[in-house]
Amino acid sequence: MPGLELNESTAACCGLAGSYGYKAEKYDIAMDVGAGLFEFVRASGSDTAVCDSEICRWQIAHGTGKELRHPIEILREAYG
Repeated sequence: MPGLELNESTAACCGLAGSYGYKAEKYDIAMDVGAGLFEFVRASGSDTAVCDSEICRWQIAHGTGKELRHPIEILREAYG
């Protein structure tokens, strides 16, 4: 894809794990688990990150303040 720059994270998890991270008593744990991924996304310098899991996109967006997109959205824009 012309102009695409990709930096793949090695983070294991965003911390959400289904509804786990939405439970008030688990919120801090979920955010701690995702901290490495959130820092990776923030340090990328990009306004947008890509993830194929919808619920993970929610968590990453919450943890970073960045726009999250599905890879197919990026391909659709690039190739119509």
